[in-house]
Amino acid sequence: MYQYTVSEGAAVGTLVGRVIATDTDMGENTDMGYLISDQEGGELFKVTTDVDTQEAVICIKKPLDFESKRSHNVVVEAVNKHVDPRFADLGSFHDQTIVRVSVSDVDEPPVFLPADGATLEVQEDAKVGALVGVVTAKDPDVENAPVRFSIDRSTDQESIFHIDHVSGAITLGKILDREAAGWHNISVTAVEADNQAMVSHSEVSIRILDVNDNPPELATPYEAFICEDAKPGQLIHTISVVDLDEPQSGHHFHFNLVPDASSNRHFTLWDVK
Repeated sequence: MYQYTVSEGAAVGTLVGRVIATDTDMGENTDMGYLISDQEGGELFKVTTDVDTQEAVICIKKPLDFESKRSHNVVVEAVNKHVDPRFADLGSFHDQTIVRVSVSDVDEPPVFLPADGATLEVQEDAKVGALVGVVTAKDPDVENAPVRFSIDRSTDQESIFHIDHVSGAITLGKILDREAAGWHNISVTAVEADNQAMVSHSEVSIRILDVNDNPPELATPYEAFICEDAKPGQLIHTISVVDLDEPQSGHHFHFNLVPDASSNRHFTLWDVK
């Protein structure tokens, strides 16, 4: 058995170690190749043959993770490249050995959950101090190690949101206005309390849920003209309105004349449903 140690931070392609098989034959009959015959080892490591030394060269194929698995037993097989057919009945011309690869730990920054960022929602009429949501991060190296949170103020210059440094709870720092900004995208920082060089960042998108807090307004100033010989029932003008609020199922408006105008017997208003 061979034993090697490699850091979990080692890059793909890093040399793990070398293995060599011996062959008492001579000439080309000593030429051999190597392969990894177990599935797990083949996924994480690759082996090539050094043609000058006839050694197996084992390198990292995929990133290693100390927290997932601290050691790997890799089955390396040596196979003769040239087998004389006259001796094929003597048995297999190959041999195996186990290479134990130990993975050493590297201090890693906090990991946010979920890793691809969070999306939160809050009503636009929420009070200052209201809870928006909670972000979570953990130290992948030490269980229950303390992590501290903060908001990157370059992404929230008006301090609309605050975050509890210990719990990661995001609260409202100012009154919201969905009509001014329907979404806010902030960056949250997580740092290990015992090693502030270990820092991670995560994007948090906050959607402001609309509340019907805006009255309808005329789409444009209107001015109408009519000839003095216009007939009763003749259309004088059509008006429309807009609403800054977000329609839940389409805007529905009701029109009527103000009390002073409703007493004027010369005009009437049709409310088109």
